[in-house]
Formats: sequence, structure tokens, C-alpha cells
Amino acid sequence: MSRLIPRRLHRAVSAGGATFSSSSPSSLRSTEPTTAATSNAIVNLVAAGGDGGSLEADLDRLGPPLSDAAVSAALRALTERGVPACRFFAWLSRHRGAPPSARAHNLLVQNAGRLADYPAMARALDQVSARRLPLTEQAFAFLEAAPRSSSSASSVDDAVRATLTILDGAGGPCRASGVFSLVKALSSIGELDAAVWVIEETARRASYYNVLLAAKCKAGDFRGAREVFDEMRKGSCGPNANSWNYLLGCLLKNGRATEACDLVETMERSDHDDIPNSLTYEILTYHACKAGKMDSARQILDQLFSENLTPRITIHTAFIKGYFYTGRIEDACDYVRAMSTRDSHSTNRNYSLLAKLLHRSGRIVEAGSVLYELMEKGLRPDHSAYVTVSKGLHKMGRGDLCAELKSLFQKFIVQSGLEY
Repeated sequence: MSRLIPRRLHRAVSAGGATFSSSSPSSLRSTEPTTAATSNAIVNLVAAGGDGGSLEADLDRLGPPLSDAAVSAALRALTERGVPACRFFAWLSRHRGAPPSARAHNLLVQNAGRLADYPAMARALDQVSARRLPLTEQAFAFLEAAPRSSSSASSVDDAVRATLTILDGAGGPCRASGVFSLVKALSSIGELDAAVWVIEETARRASYYNVLLAAKCKAGDFRGAREVFDEMRKGSCGPNANSWNYLLGCLLKNGRATEACDLVETMERSDHDDIPNSLTYEILTYHACKAGKMDSARQILDQLFSENLTPRITIHTAFIKGYFYTGRIEDACDYVRAMSTRDSHSTNRNYSLLAKLLHRSGRIVEAGSVLYELMEKGLRPDHSAYVTVSKGLHKMGRGDLCAELKSLFQKFIVQSGLEY
């Protein structure tokens, strides 16, 4: 295999920046008054308790079946106020038309964890396991609220140990998704030592280590990312394609182009058929395009095609925007036309993006011509691109071109039976 990124391309990748993000659980708060009112009513009833079956009777009087948004908002509020949610959830499971969602089950686990009620967590996990639902980071968001101490044994560590014990008791798919999500939750709040402990206590899997890699790469901690990567290479679970790509993106993000080149060469010598993969090329082309080195990026793309890999649509987006931002608009047009034969599945998106960028730059007639060319090929443009360009043509007094586009677009509407 020839070198993927020759030394003369160092400058092409050294000025760009990649984005690897891991999303942390966000607070779901409904903006609909009826949902907010319903969730507030639930919280007030549950917080007040009720002897015998009075709570359940009061909940029965809430009216129509509760929406998942109202249930989720109520569970979150109960957790924030430190009120156990298990009684409400038991009522919900019996009386709601459909069983609670996977999100609601995860929020129930979170509620038990926030209260450090591990028997309740075990019961919640039994329900998750019985319905074969996945555990997500959301279930372990309570760890972020756990107080830290200056002692060697923090309450976070205690909570993690207790949680892992409960997961071990649950077993099966519930434990598998739970351990992965636990590692992810710990990494997202910066508790990397605790995440490493969970991995060492459970299984040294590439997917677990990749969570640590992603967290360290996001923080710009190249040394830490490299240590995790080297630990994987020395251990029983070698890095997979995602591992290599995380490290490559981190190197390029930090301007370490020479090391990135060395890493790619090592990847090419790998015995694994999926290393490098299409994402590797996307990372390289993204950096080259961001640096304005479009010709170098094009060479990398040619290498991708020579490896019989299919480019992701985001690669084309990077090229089209890169040509525009470097003032090479004609090259952007030529690129889109070339890809219509070389990678036909991306044709619709590429032409539509090109039309929008042309419109934005004031070349509205050319934008109309691009959409006309696409529809002449028998392909339908994105509706937003069609509307934007049509309005632009109408405002500039080119009703004739607008009418031609409308005539072509109407054929797609008739074929699909849609109306706009």
C-alpha cells in the first residue's frame, strides 16, 4: 500500500482542527405548559406521599395517559429533590397504557443512585433486564452530583463500587450495556481513574478503552491519550480502527503533523483490513480542507478510492465548502459533477449544498442552474435548497427561471404524492 499521507502534505494537515465529541446527558425540561403542569402535579403528589393507596388513587385522577415527556420530567424532578420514584414507577407500570420507555427506566436507575438506595437500584435493573432494555449514561448521571473529598477514598469511588456490584448481580445484556455506559459516564465527568478501575475489574475491551481515548482527546490531553493507546497495544485487547482514528484526530488537532504521518504509516502496516478506514480518510481530508490545501486533500481522496472504500457524505461537504472558502468556486462545481459519477449516492446532497452556497454568495442564477442540472438527471434536490433558490430568483425578477425549476420540481411532487 502506498503512503497515505506523504511528507509533503504535512502543511496540509497541520493547520486544521478535528472535532471528536462525546455527548454528556443533558437535562430534559419540557417547554410545553401542559407537560410541565402534569409533571409538577406528579412530583407534588409523590413528594407528599400518601398512606395506603391514597397516592395511587390521586395519580389515577390525573386523567389521560401520561406522555413520556411528562414522565421523564417528573422522574428528573423527583431525583433533584431527593424523593424516591419507585412507588410512582410501580403505579406507572401497572396503569399506563404502554410500558414505561427505556429512558424512563434509566431515569429510575438514576433516581436510586442519587439516593444511594442500592436495593432499589437492583430492583430497577431487574426491570431493565426483564424488558431487555439498554442502560445509558443517563442511568449513571447521579455520579456527577456525588461529593468529592480530599481523602483517597472519595464518595464517587464508593458509589462506583456499589453500582458495579449491583450490575454484576443483574448480569446479562443489562450488565454489558451498564458497564460500558458506566465507563462513559465517569469519563464524561472527568473521573478517569474510576473509569480505569471499572475496566480493570470487568473486562479490558477496546470499546471501553476507546471511551477513555475519546475523553482525553476531547480535553486535548495527547500524552494521556497516547498512554491509553499504548496500554491497549501492550494488553490483550489491541486498538481497533476507532482507537487509531481518535489518536490521529488528537494529533492533528494539536498540530503534530509529523507524528500523524508516522501514525498513518503504522496504520497502513497493520494486519487489519479495516485499518485505515473511511473515517481515517475523512479526518485527513477535513484537516487538509480546513487548512485550504485542496489539492493535497484531493490526493488523499484519490487514495481512498484506490483502496475501494466508500467516502462518507461529510467528506464531500468538507471539499465543497473548502473550495468555496478558498475562492475556488468553479473547482467546487467541477468537484460536484465529478462525484456524480464517482460516488453517485452523494449526488443529491452535493448538488443541493452547492446550490445553497452559490445562493449565499450572491450567484443566484448559477444556483438555479445547478438545481436544474440535478433535476435533469432525474434526481430531486433537497426541498430547502429548492425553496431558497426559487425565492432568490423570484426576488431578482427572474420569474422565467423560477418557473422552469418549478415545472421540473412538480414532477417529483406528482411522483411522490406530496404537496408543498
